[in-house]
Amino acid sequence: MGKKQKKSAEDYDRESTVRTGITKPIALVISILAISLSLFHLYTSYAGSLVDIKQRSIHLYTLMTLGFLLYPFVRRKGKPAKSVPFYDYFTAALSLGVGIYMFFTAERIIESGGRINDTDFYIGLLILFLLFDITRRVTGWGLSLLALGFLIYGFYVKLSIYPELTSPVVLSVSKQIIGQLVFITEGVLGTAIGVSASYIILFILFGAFLGRSGMGQLFNDLALAVAGHTKGGPAKVAVISSGFLGSINGSAIANVVTTGAFTIPLMKKIGYKKNFAGAVESAASVGGQILPPIMGAAAFIMAENLNVAYTKIILAGIIPALLFYVGILLQVHFRASKRGLQGMPKSELPRLKAVIAKRGHLIIPMMILLYLLFSGKTPFYAAFWSIIATVVIAGSKQMVPIITGISLFLIFQPQLSALFSGGAMPKVRSDWWELLLIIGIPLAINLWRKWLKLEADEVGVKDTLKALEDGARTTVPVAIACGAVGIVVGIASLTGVALEIANSIVNIGSAVNSPLIQLIITLFLTMITSIILGMGLPSIPTYIITSTMAAPILLQLPLYRELAGSTETATFVAHMFVFYFGIFANITPPVALAAFAGAGIAGGNPNQTGFQAMKLAIAGFIVPFMFVFSHEMLMIDANFMNIIVITITSLIGVFLLSIMTEGYFMEEVPGWLRAVSGAAALLLIYPGIWTDLIGLIVFSYVLFTNFKNTPNLPSNQTAEAGK
Repeated sequence: MGKKQKKSAEDYDRESTVRTGITKPIALVISILAISLSLFHLYTSYAGSLVDIKQRSIHLYTLMTLGFLLYPFVRRKGKPAKSVPFYDYFTAALSLGVGIYMFFTAERIIESGGRINDTDFYIGLLILFLLFDITRRVTGWGLSLLALGFLIYGFYVKLSIYPELTSPVVLSVSKQIIGQLVFITEGVLGTAIGVSASYIILFILFGAFLGRSGMGQLFNDLALAVAGHTKGGPAKVAVISSGFLGSINGSAIANVVTTGAFTIPLMKKIGYKKNFAGAVESAASVGGQILPPIMGAAAFIMAENLNVAYTKIILAGIIPALLFYVGILLQVHFRASKRGLQGMPKSELPRLKAVIAKRGHLIIPMMILLYLLFSGKTPFYAAFWSIIATVVIAGSKQMVPIITGISLFLIFQPQLSALFSGGAMPKVRSDWWELLLIIGIPLAINLWRKWLKLEADEVGVKDTLKALEDGARTTVPVAIACGAVGIVVGIASLTGVALEIANSIVNIGSAVNSPLIQLIITLFLTMITSIILGMGLPSIPTYIITSTMAAPILLQLPLYRELAGSTETATFVAHMFVFYFGIFANITPPVALAAFAGAGIAGGNPNQTGFQAMKLAIAGFIVPFMFVFSHEMLMIDANFMNIIVITITSLIGVFLLSIMTEGYFMEEVPGWLRAVSGAAALLLIYPGIWTDLIGLIVFSYVLFTNFKNTPNLPSNQTAEAGK
């Protein structure tokens, strides 16, 4: 990691500020804890989870233990933390101890209906203290202060109903709040940490194994081979590679820091200005959080919250993500054309055939994942067998027999047990042939590649252990954020504050008599609320907080519910709306952390980079408003022809939107035509026959005038014409 990249990571990505130089014995303890936790989750994904409180306690408190060993109490700029001080051994031991306590008291708490005794109360206070501290260390002050503010508000609301605050009253209220937040599945151990302990850690492990097998390099090389030689090639490479990697790694800021270290210097080298280069990388990385199939892991919590199939969220995200990335690519292309910026020489780029030959087989596990998800399998089932497929297809000679043997044992375990015990032979599981194919196809590809002696990254025993460790370590900030945001959700549920905020914002909009204008005003206010709530937070807590505090706003409006057609659709669209804008907080000044990280690497101005990123992501800011008025854009209640028409017209709309923002298409576009193009873009993105017709007329006029006015220059003069 270069100095500039490292500084940017330290300044804006709290998750990257782990200790360095940890002694070997402590490093070994960390490795054992991390690998054991990963193996535990892999086992429970196959054999079945424990009781919720036990499963979630093992997950959260083990990761808190790792967090105290990895993240320093105070972060000093320019002075990376190294050794672990004595007090962090103490807090780590306390975290492990309260996890053990929660595990062994879970049955009693469940049987008592959530009632707690005095010992439980003090343990609960200790858990909240530890959680606030580790949240501050890992994610920064923002989320920890928000959770603390909600906790104080919860005490205020509950105590304010009593005319006199006696000791028994205060103790009773305190026990009620601590019991709600710590000992039942309505707070710290709520839905968020439940999804982290079931789905998210498995998909992070899947990403860790893909990373060890060379998937990140595959994305970079594919993007270079396909787009590197075109106009503005490095910027297009940044958009493509950062989008895919951002979807898998779940952190926009981390993606900017890692991918941007490679793409931003290339963009500056061919002539892009530093603010624009940083903006391209940050916008593309943030977009990864809305790019199916993984969508930065927040989609799993959305599926759990809404009780819908995960595939519904994948399908709903396809068209908006497509429009988002096409919009960035078009603006990048028009900027390059206007300034005569060429791509990289083909001699410096990898050849597509060579890229596919070396790493193309790594697409197979992703295909297996999608197949299993769309065939109705649960996300943790799909993730488990996709991890197996990854190790089989990329495994070394030593690793392949081990993982293949384990897989066959898991498939035929009941029959093998009966065979050795002499019991009755049970029937073979109904999906045995499917699982054999999931193992057999990657195995055949691996053996075939070894026979042909094709070069590739191999996953050996050490790589497997390292992937298991990396997966758990990467989950630390996710689980900590999920635990802290559980406090927000728990207090919101206990006090009804979310509904009060919703009513307040709806009352502002209700000052207007027109239901349509009232809806537009409320949508705008909800957008602002979601962006504010999402500032400085990772994608998962962003979604949980915005869906808790902002989504109910829309559900209060009669016209919104009428447009949705059903309560289920209304809730789904509201959650998608607030999720998108919460994510875009990372590129919206004044707290645009992803843009600031990009500016740090590019050497640009943070706020100017943020505004440039907003401009590049303009389609992402418009599309959520459109799918409120027409949810067919989310593939809800839409047939195949509807989807095709909406996709084509929306893409044309994004094309006009890009012309408006860049003011260029084959030649400079006059101001009045830019304004008309922008209006026509909105008409095209909004689904409707008449709006599409008007938009297409404007689109035809733009094409006609530009083709008519642009002279036929030789190819070697075209670049000069754009300067």
